Amino acid sequence: MTTGPGQRRPDESMTLLTSMLERPLDAGYQEAADRRVAAGLPPATPTRTVAVIVMMVLTGFLFAVGAHALRPRPTAAASVKAELISRIESVQADGQQQESRIASLRKEVGDLDALALRQAGANDLTDTIRDLEIAAGVVSLTGPGLTVTLDDAPSAGPDPNPGDRPSSGFDSGRVASSDLQIVVNGLWGVGAEAIAINGHRLTSTAAIRFAGQAIIVNFRPITPPYVITVLGDAARMQQLFEPSFAGVYLAQLREQFGITSDLSASDRLTVPGDSVTRLTAAKPMTGSAAKGTTSPTDKATTGTEPESSETTTSPGTVTPGTSEPNQSFGASR
Repeated sequence: MTTGPGQRRPDESMTLLTSMLERPLDAGYQEAADRRVAAGLPPATPTRTVAVIVMMVLTGFLFAVGAHALRPRPTAAASVKAELISRIESVQADGQQQESRIASLRKEVGDLDALALRQAGANDLTDTIRDLEIAAGVVSLTGPGLTVTLDDAPSAGPDPNPGDRPSSGFDSGRVASSDLQIVVNGLWGVGAEAIAINGHRLTSTAAIRFAGQAIIVNFRPITPPYVITVLGDAARMQQLFEPSFAGVYLAQLREQFGITSDLSASDRLTVPGDSVTRLTAAKPMTGSAAKGTTSPTDKATTGTEPESSETTTSPGTVTPGTSEPNQSFGASR
């Protein structure tokens, strides 16, 4: 920057910045460059010389070796873990396929049974079997109802004093199996006719349990959000549920622990049939025993009894394919 005689440079007070901009090369390097120019050589060593190229290759090789050395090496435990995960996923996929096949075969057997009964003229027995299947929860149902969705708190953290809520030691902001049990029992109490959680039907032999850090329904682990599908009179159930103990408990989960919940009504919902229902005590009668009468105390037991349950039966007539009353289930610990 040039100035006239007797004038002062505007950047005179910024000598450090001025020197860096006007003379970026260090004084020692500048002196060496001037000597090379005086001797008839270029100001700097060319970057394409063999030595420079070799140094660049060696530097890149050293960086690559260092990066490879810092990369975590797979251990025997990691290999075993990966193999177990792969086997678990394979078994789960096979189990889902088998469940689908069982459901398909069960439907086929049911259709054949109904056809045989109709051909034999036993229409009254066909209706009885249909009603019992609905009461046992082995067939899917469709009708109006409620959808209750629970999810963990957005920022769940450990709570050293969770109060009276049984959280089994995990973060108080997470949904526990006992929370689902209380909500489900409350829904049965206000007139629910069929309930499913994340697609798993709740029957008189189903259970909601806690194992490790997972919630298990019908011996199947489920993950949040927990969607409870309830069939019944939506308006009546919602009116009775909110002021009930379960409704107040659900509100306290939102206020005290940040657990999110939503309750909405719908004109058409579907709950699937229980695919794991099986006879464990009942035996088919043969010979003369089949002609005898059945004692009032004789019972056919299906599945495994939950640890604790409350069973109620809603009044009404059952009809397949609609939301009709079936045996209610009290969630067990």
